[in-house]
Amino acid sequence: MSELRLADVLCKTSAGRREQQQRSHALGAKQRHVLILCDGRRTLGELCALMGDSVFACAQELLASGHVERIRMQDAHTSEAPALIPSAVPATQLAQAVAPPARRSIALSRMYMFDMIERLLGHHSGPARAHLRAADQPDALLLALQDCLPLIAEVAGSAQADKVRAQLCTMLPEDWVVHFERPHTQRTGAEIA
Repeated sequence: MSELRLADVLCKTSAGRREQQQRSHALGAKQRHVLILCDGRRTLGELCALMGDSVFACAQELLASGHVERIRMQDAHTSEAPALIPSAVPATQLAQAVAPPARRSIALSRMYMFDMIERLLGHHSGPARAHLRAADQPDALLLALQDCLPLIAEVAGSAQADKVRAQLCTMLPEDWVVHFERPHTQRTGAEIA
């Protein structure tokens, strides 16, 4: 494999497109950002001008790993500068590329539920907070989190309970999410009290 040049134009391979869609966490944030920008429109020199000289090393790594490939080589002796073509990559996609993955944590999920119970149930939140506090094992906490959802639905409505459930799905460890993706038969709020 020959060394990259600033005149090279890179595009994603099928492996690169898969990585962009699935986020296997095999790449660092800077590499992901460069991968997204390798859309076959800008030269490596343009990418370096946009993001700094570290792009060159990232692009070389992406080429070596098979995430990108060269689509054309500019003649190094040509005097014409390549035309600047705006990237078709949306800003939201760029932001996702460099954003750290969401942190999934049982402890953060419990704190989130404490906060939501306090906000939504107000002075009626005592039994639910006690139930969450008493859940000192993972299985007990899983049940306590599930038990809080019907309480929220009773007091604040099912739409609010669905919002809390959806937020929990982004915070809980991935193997717990299956318990919250769809409403399950849960105990009623009276059973918690």
